[in-house]
Amino acid sequence: MTRRLPALLTALLACLGALSISAAPAQAAVVEVTYGPTSLGDYCSAKVNASSTIGFYNGGLSCYRWSTGGSGMTYTGSGSASAACAYFNPTYTYLGYAQGASQALTCRYSV
Repeated sequence: MTRRLPALLTALLACLGALSISAAPAQAAVVEVTYGPTSLGDYCSAKVNASSTIGFYNGGLSCYRWSTGGSGMTYTGSGSASAACAYFNPTYTYLGYAQGASQALTCRYSV
């Protein structure tokens, strides 16, 4: 019995080593996050024009501010959809973006 113990321990350690080498790496999850006009306005205010209050994505990211007297909106500039996605979640790996409902921006990340 005492002769078999070292052999059994060696076999056990070899199996554990094989399991640790052959274990599959963890897969990163892909998530989609949609940012509406008010969230896009935060990006616009921080990165495009400080007076921006709202942003719309419709094939391009456009930034606006409310006009004085409540008579509509005034264009303040355009931003980058990919830069906006990176701005909102800097710790995620940015994968891409798409048009969301109601002129929102949908960003795809790997986390």
